[in-house]
Amino acid sequence: MPRILPPLLLISDDRVLADQARQLLTYNALECTVLTTSSDCSKAPLCRWLKNAPLNHSGRVHALLGEAVEVLDRTRHAFRSSELGRLRKRLEQALGELPPPED
Repeated sequence: MPRILPPLLLISDDRVLADQARQLLTYNALECTVLTTSSDCSKAPLCRWLKNAPLNHSGRVHALLGEAVEVLDRTRHAFRSSELGRLRKRLEQALGELPPPED
């Protein structure tokens, strides 16, 4: 079975350096997400890699639901439970229905 590596993530608050990295990664056909601001993050505004602002109540709920979904997704092959799969899907749906958290 081939080993599945986690996606690469490069974080830099230096936009020029980040642009150079993107060019090099593209040139070398390497798949990597490059973040320079928290809004670049696919989980924005919950992404706290570039700023350490505390989450408000809505942000904490989003983060907690997101973490639960990620754990259930990562461990789905270990437990093979249809009940846990349904729970993960319900949590994903609830997360999608919630209004986006405010910073």
